[in-house]
Amino acid sequence: MTGISTRGTPQRVASGNAAPDWPAVAGGVVWILATLQYGIVQAIVAAAWHHPPYSWLNNYISDLGNTVCGKFAVPHGTAAYVCSPMHSTMNASFIVAGLLTIAGAILLRRFWPQGRLATAALVLWVITGLGKILVGLSPENKNVDLHLLGALNIPVGCIAILLLSMSVRQINRTVSIAGILLAILGLAGTVLSTAGQFGGSSLYLGLGVGGMERVSDYPASLWVLMIGIIAVLSAGALARRPASRK
Repeated sequence: MTGISTRGTPQRVASGNAAPDWPAVAGGVVWILATLQYGIVQAIVAAAWHHPPYSWLNNYISDLGNTVCGKFAVPHGTAAYVCSPMHSTMNASFIVAGLLTIAGAILLRRFWPQGRLATAALVLWVITGLGKILVGLSPENKNVDLHLLGALNIPVGCIAILLLSMSVRQINRTVSIAGILLAILGLAGTVLSTAGQFGGSSLYLGLGVGGMERVSDYPASLWVLMIGIIAVLSAGALARRPASRK
């Protein structure tokens, strides 16, 4: 069974020397499910949207959970027509993603080197999960203030990724660098997505409001999926590395 070595290459874990860390493996499975259901549900709900069809570039992700048909705009945003017939499914997906994010983070807590960085990141992952739940419970057209508060889960999750990536930089540079790059991309997307509402659509870099929102949101989902797969394939091997001093 392969694990994460200190040099960024697979290291064999002898079954007689180290038993699998089943909580970490379960956490990996949970994070994989969280990501897959989130992506699949988006595709299904978007496909059910007609007249006009859902635009992955010009509609927000949250538009899929909007409960009414008609023009809608977030504060300082441009109004767009929304009509999502499967809005309840999308909002349920937000809630499920939040619950699985929290559960996976808790199960994976021993997967990371012990230290302040990992502890702070765990707290941020719980906050991230709660934010996703809030997004599902408060659709944008029902309570936009609470919805936007919940949407802060995106930058909070990116900060959590940065902390964990820093905590493993001496254990696996590949995972660390990948996490840092994805977190920076997500934070940059968040800044541009927010700034575009005040400074004009040119800040979306031709991707549209929905495209830039996905630049902010999807990197964290990709990282969660990546860590979930690593945790499952390595049987939680990273948890058996030396504790971090950070």
